Amino acid sequence: MIRFVSRAHGDPTRRAGAWTAVAALTVAMVVAAAQPASAKRGPRRPPPSPPPSVLGYPLVDTPLVSTPSALPKKGGTIQVDQSRTMATLASTKVTLRALVVAGGADDWGVTTWRATLDRVGAAYDVIDTNTTPLTNDTLVQADGTGRYNAILLTNSMLVDSSGAASGLSADEWNLLWAYERDHGVRQATLYASYGTWPEDYCLRGGSEGGVGDTALPATLTADGSATLNYLKPGAQIPIVQSYVYQTQLEAGCNGHAVLTTGGGVLGVLSTSTDGRERLALTFTSNQYLLQAHLLTYGLFRWASRGLYFGEHRHHLTVDVDDWFNSSDELLPDGTINTDPGFRMSGHDAYNTFLQQTALRASYPLAAGFTFGMAYNGGDANLNAGTMCWPDGGIARLTATTRCLRNDFRWINHTLTHPDLNFTDYDTNITEIGQNLTVAQQLGLPVDATVLKTGEYSGLGVYHPDPDNDIDPPTDHGLEASNPELLRAAKDLGVKYLHGNMSFPSHQPSCFNCATMHPLEPSLTIVPDWPTNIAYHTTTPEQETYFYNSFYGPNGKFPYWPTDLTYTQLLDYETDQALSRMATGSIYTNTFHISNLRDYAGGRTLASDWTDRVLAKYSALYSVPALAPTWPALAAYTLGRNAHFAEMAAGVEAVYDAATETVTVTSPASGTVTVSGAQTADSITYGSEVSASISLTANVPVTFTSRRLP
Repeated sequence: MIRFVSRAHGDPTRRAGAWTAVAALTVAMVVAAAQPASAKRGPRRPPPSPPPSVLGYPLVDTPLVSTPSALPKKGGTIQVDQSRTMATLASTKVTLRALVVAGGADDWGVTTWRATLDRVGAAYDVIDTNTTPLTNDTLVQADGTGRYNAILLTNSMLVDSSGAASGLSADEWNLLWAYERDHGVRQATLYASYGTWPEDYCLRGGSEGGVGDTALPATLTADGSATLNYLKPGAQIPIVQSYVYQTQLEAGCNGHAVLTTGGGVLGVLSTSTDGRERLALTFTSNQYLLQAHLLTYGLFRWASRGLYFGEHRHHLTVDVDDWFNSSDELLPDGTINTDPGFRMSGHDAYNTFLQQTALRASYPLAAGFTFGMAYNGGDANLNAGTMCWPDGGIARLTATTRCLRNDFRWINHTLTHPDLNFTDYDTNITEIGQNLTVAQQLGLPVDATVLKTGEYSGLGVYHPDPDNDIDPPTDHGLEASNPELLRAAKDLGVKYLHGNMSFPSHQPSCFNCATMHPLEPSLTIVPDWPTNIAYHTTTPEQETYFYNSFYGPNGKFPYWPTDLTYTQLLDYETDQALSRMATGSIYTNTFHISNLRDYAGGRTLASDWTDRVLAKYSALYSVPALAPTWPALAAYTLGRNAHFAEMAAGVEAVYDAATETVTVTSPASGTVTVSGAQTADSITYGSEVSASISLTANVPVTFTSRRLP
């Protein structure tokens, strides 16, 4: 059994360091376990057998939504009534809201659409066509303004959970089509098959069947790259755990392939006989799969023409804890070196700079990537000079740090890294304030508004037995935070505290948001993502031993049927990071100084991980991987809080095609982000623009829009 202890200035435990790593895999396990599969699944990994939960995350191998399968075979076509028109008075106007059209309450496509739209921060409604009739009032306001600027189908037939075609009647289909035609609204479909019912997407039969864990590679065509231009031209999309129709295009039909595999078509852009634009995929995608992260947003963006509430960006930030401090070192035989443990050298610091430079050069999309260093100034040599030491030892770390002070980002991690769960006010003042003083003396540019406590201590997560560093800590909630820590932080100008996504009480209620501390609202908790690159591993051999001792077949938390190699575990762990990037998560990923050891030829565990993540990202995307500073990251999360508050208040935006403007009105004052907003403060990302719009209650704000083609 591995015991996690630390030499960090008398700190007797590293419970959070060890257990956040456990929770990191646990989150991934839940995601993997919750994935609904095709009718013909590939092999499944066995569900984990130890405790029913770790840090509040259930380990239940049960799908959260119904299992998608083949669509029913149905012949014929619903005749399009081109003489039908909407009863409309203002057909040039539509609201910035999507309509998700579902075939039942447990339609798996609803969950997939919701996941994407909620992450974006978009406005949308869901209609269950099994229970709710589609009427003119559903689609058009009393003044003739269209209620929706995007129609999102879960599947082309609106199949219910039994697999029977249901949903809209022929008259309701024609009502929906008339709305799309008269208001110029596009339709995107998550899952379509070949055939002509209810309408013809130009798809004809080819092969079909289930795809399991072995990916079916799909490639964007030229039309696909133009439509989904945030992805790399020709990018290969791995299709897994899905039912797939590999279709053919009907010759002479107005359809264009956007995604193909071999000779099969997996995505089609088509125009109906009455001029409506449609985009559809021919395979299932639940909300946890990378293919859904890559494509579902693109379907929505295309359907809305880039006009919607919220925004979607990609980020990669990496923070390394305990600079200047010491760390335990887990040896490949399972013993732990605590005396002297591991300490960084001047060479390790300079090598990290070289690795950062190499990452920027290798991956132009990450040209702004910069490591964040959470430092403990108590071990710094305040008398050191300013000189980079490419081959320097431990004694030269401070001098090299001063040389590189403007090449990394620095985060206050307290002076001596104590456990702050029950410390008094004076101790907290000293730990926070004196660490800032050290930074000032060394010339390290540190923003005093940001604080990361040692092991996230003082924020309500701790084991009732302070000597127990084996069992997981208890999340007592933010209400159990150390009030003296909060008081000291506030008095020293702290605004943002690092939290941890392993702990439920640190998880915000909305995507990319933050949590106002319930005991001190002036302080905001912004969580980090833990990683399974353990805090006390410095080499691939050490990391592999740790990983398998926890997650191998004989580990504390058996998950994998066989022990993994370093290459295998790194591949899996970076897949999780890539998925987080693909969803748009802005939160930082955490490492420790041990992970910066130059273990061979300049390589480090942290740079191995980062290199692999960026390689995977760059193979798929054409837009930058943003790397905001921590204050900017934290401020962004507050902006997301404000955005979702406005959404809850009932903000509405109306696009007028005649003037190419959008008018936003809200019953509450605040700010909301709008994509497609062309203002003086617009931010460009790839081909997209977005802006934060300041609102006064019931006062309309109008601005020029920029629709995507």
